Amino acid sequence: MEEHEYDSVQLMQGSLSQKSCAHPAAFERANYMRALKSYV
Repeated sequence: MEEHEYDSVQLMQGSLSQKSCAHPAAFERANYMRALKSYV
């Protein structure tokens, strides 16, 4: 966290959320593809 200058876990989570993504549809697709790959 210090390396990326995050003061708290909440700040880190916020920057990794779909709301802060420039392309929310791409974010959603990527998570869907990850879920499909992990399905057994």
